[in-house]
Amino acid sequence: MSLTVRRIPHGSADYATAVNLRRAVLRTPLGLDFTSAQLAGEAGDIHLAAFENEDLIGTLLLTAHDDTTLRLRQMAVDPDSQGKGVGAALLAAAETETLAVGKARISLAARVSAQPFYARNGYAPVGEIFEEVTIAHIVMQKTL
Repeated sequence: MSLTVRRIPHGSADYATAVNLRRAVLRTPLGLDFTSAQLAGEAGDIHLAAFENEDLIGTLLLTAHDDTTLRLRQMAVDPDSQGKGVGAALLAAAETETLAVGKARISLAARVSAQPFYARNGYAPVGEIFEEVTIAHIVMQKTL
């Protein structure tokens, strides 16, 4: 697999493909979709995408949280590409981007089913399990 991860611009063709991937993996199974306001609100976020050759197979967003922290949101990997290191490559790129913009920590709300993946990548749980978009989540953080 020839995997690369790079920033993609909000509103670009790659962004539209990433939104479609997020919709298919994260939203449609829950009977949800994005509103135009939600997507417009992502204009200031850092958008990362993983590509196998030229096919977009994974994505995530980084959103400003506070003076030291970015919030990782909406991580999605194409089901056919899961278990092949795509998520770990996205996390590594997110950590590089976080440091590049002068932040020292990533925080995220992980689906409880994904908690072991994040733990393997150095993220520690913070607080209690809670429900968000009908699914159990837990906040996890990593100081870089």
